[in-house]
Amino acid sequence: ERLKILADIGPLHHPEAELLLDYAAGKASQAASVLVATHLALCLECRQRVREYEAIGGALMESTPPVALSGDALSSVMARLDQTWEEEAPKPAPVVDEETLRLVPEPLRSYLSAGIEALPWKTRGLGVREAVLDLGDPSVRTSLIRIAPGRKILSHTHGEVERTMVLKGAYNDSTGRYARGDVAVGTPELDHTPVAEMGEECLCLTVVEGGLQFTGRFSRLLNPLMPR
Repeated sequence: ERLKILADIGPLHHPEAELLLDYAAGKASQAASVLVATHLALCLECRQRVREYEAIGGALMESTPPVALSGDALSSVMARLDQTWEEEAPKPAPVVDEETLRLVPEPLRSYLSAGIEALPWKTRGLGVREAVLDLGDPSVRTSLIRIAPGRKILSHTHGEVERTMVLKGAYNDSTGRYARGDVAVGTPELDHTPVAEMGEECLCLTVVEGGLQFTGRFSRLLNPLMPR
C-alpha cells in the first residue's frame, strides 16, 4: 500500500535545478538531455518547472535589445540556404516489445537498438548487467543497467558526475531509496553501494561523466580496466 501511494505521487528525487535550467535553455549535453526528458515523461513537478524556466527565458529574450547585423548578413544566410546538403538516412525504429513500451518512455526508447531483452548486455558483476547506448558523445558513458533482486553494484565514487534514473524496481544506498522515475546524482564526494530491493529486478539509465572509481578492498584492482 505504501509503495502504491509513492508511485501515485510521482518521483521523489529529481535532477539538479542547474541541469533543468540548462535543459530549458538548450545547453545540456545530449546524454543529459535524454535523461532529463525521460524523467519529465514521468514527473509532473519537473515538467512544470521546465515550463517556468522556458517562460522566463522567453521573457528575457523579448526584453533584450536587438543587435545590429552586419551588412552582408542576409546574403551570407541566403548563400547557406542555397547550398546542397546531404540528408542523413533516418534510423530505423527499433523493434520493441510490450515490456519495453511500458518501461521505457520516449525519447530514451528511440535510442535503443532493440527491445530491452534483445540489447547487447554484458556482465558487470554478480547479478549486474550493462548495455551501453550510443548517444554520440564518447566522453560520456550512457548505459542501461540491470541489477538482479538483492544484488549490488560494487562500492564506488565518481570522476565527475553520475546521474542514474530508475526505470523499473528500486534500489537503496547511503543517500536513500530510488524507485521508478527517481534521479540520483553522484558526485566525486559520494562513495556508495547501490543495492537492488528484493522481489524485482532494478533497471536504470545511467549517464556517467569522468568515469567511476571502485573503492572496495578488492574491487579497486579493477580500476585500471575501467573505461574513461
